[in-house]
Amino acid sequence: MAVHRRGRGPDVVLFHGGMGSWKHWIRNVEALATRFSVHALDHPSYGESAPVPRETTGPAYLELVHALFLELFPGDAPLRFAGFSFGGAIAANLARRLGPRVTHLCLISPGGFPARRFGERPTRSYREAGDNAQRFREICRHNLLVNMLSDPASVSEEAVDIQAECVRRARFDSRKVSGGGTLLADLAELTCRIRLLWGERDDSPFRPASLLIAEIQAAVGTLDLHRIPQAGHWSAYENAPEVNRRLLEFFADPTGL
Repeated sequence: MAVHRRGRGPDVVLFHGGMGSWKHWIRNVEALATRFSVHALDHPSYGESAPVPRETTGPAYLELVHALFLELFPGDAPLRFAGFSFGGAIAANLARRLGPRVTHLCLISPGGFPARRFGERPTRSYREAGDNAQRFREICRHNLLVNMLSDPASVSEEAVDIQAECVRRARFDSRKVSGGGTLLADLAELTCRIRLLWGERDDSPFRPASLLIAEIQAAVGTLDLHRIPQAGHWSAYENAPEVNRRLLEFFADPTGL
């Protein structure tokens, strides 16, 4: 796994979303690096990391991530995790496997729920673009507004650049993990501090916020929940100042409260 590193201090590991890379955290790394050693991963088959066979199953993918993670972070030094969407499922699964090494787990609109049929997502296929680069960017812009960002003003050229780069480099179907049903069982076994961040506008027929948040609460008991104002699914980008504030206060507090 490729890793983008910044800062000094206790270790914070960032896990990106589906069709993503470490750049899902592009507005967060420097803020966290003022107090922590930040390790923003490219998961296998994403960004600059090596590919896995396309037939790799969700469970096999999680096993691989665990093995690679132990190579990157040997020993027993404490770790703080933040996982977004697909990366939330990975972070929770790793936290369960690593036990007391993980002291803090912050989930941002995580995936990993059981596969169910909610409303259809009105996204467009990237294959529609063919070799037309401008049409590809238009589809990126459309899909960002459907699935990731809540305000057209948030769909900056930077956001489209990140989406375009990440889509072209995604070589694994994240739905094998995001819809793999591991999240709630993993959370139920954790003893570390857990915080949930969820964009106030991250609520739709295909991602019903109240239902999913309630399922997390049932798994963990008392839930440290914060709804991020003026933000959709990719709240760490759309309202980075608020997410950075919540991450810093959580990771810096030894009680996690």
